[in-house]
Amino acid sequence: MEAESQAQNILQAARDHGASLAGIARTDQVRISPSHKAFDRMGDFAGVGTPQDPNYTAGPQEIPVWPAEAKSLVVVALEHPRDKPELDWWDGKQGTPGNRQLIKICKSLRQWVKDNLGLQTYPMHYYVQKGGTFLKDAAVMAGLGCIGKNNQLITPEFGPRVRLRSFMIQAELPPSAILDFDPCQDCPAPCRTVCPVQAMHTPVWTTTQLDTANIPARDGSYSRKLCNIRMEMDIQESESDSKVQNRIRYCRKCEFACIAGRRQ
Repeated sequence: MEAESQAQNILQAARDHGASLAGIARTDQVRISPSHKAFDRMGDFAGVGTPQDPNYTAGPQEIPVWPAEAKSLVVVALEHPRDKPELDWWDGKQGTPGNRQLIKICKSLRQWVKDNLGLQTYPMHYYVQKGGTFLKDAAVMAGLGCIGKNNQLITPEFGPRVRLRSFMIQAELPPSAILDFDPCQDCPAPCRTVCPVQAMHTPVWTTTQLDTANIPARDGSYSRKLCNIRMEMDIQESESDSKVQNRIRYCRKCEFACIAGRRQ
């Protein structure tokens, strides 16, 4: 009962510290999530938003080992509504304003866990190659939502309009229940038709290629390469626009097209 009480207190504290959503997953389960399992089969993972490391090569050996004492992983989500686009504008100051909010939430929550529960916590880097995790997979295992046809995390409360961050805890806490939630099942997927580069237009991956039943965008219809082309265009457009220089505004058309979690 103590562990269950600790878990509930941590989730409430996360909301008190500014998280829109929070959940807990087991690190050993997150470590074998679909994305972790498929990582070494997806070829060159470099692109927009990945560390620029000349020595980096894709593969499971490039994912650092987490501390053996870390038994649980806390995932926090911050709502990113359409009327606050600046939360996701890349400004070169440790990422984006939204990411800085998430860093602050995790830092204060880790301190709360130490002061109030006496538990050791471990920070997690945003990038998998530097000790982080695949946040969307972790969020599903932490009961925050499901992976949709747009290859994004879909939450009941906010649809895909959230940003994620995580950290680990030494205690073995009961994980949050995985949601029985699937808004994409009968959805005509406007997220796919609105994509300006048709990154979700045709299947790219198969279950055989990735050796997992959980493939990108559910049926393999997600091209990271095409999505990166769109993001590169976003960077070029920001550099040429004197009004938004140093404010990269990445495409969010598939997020906005999603009807899940829309406020009436």
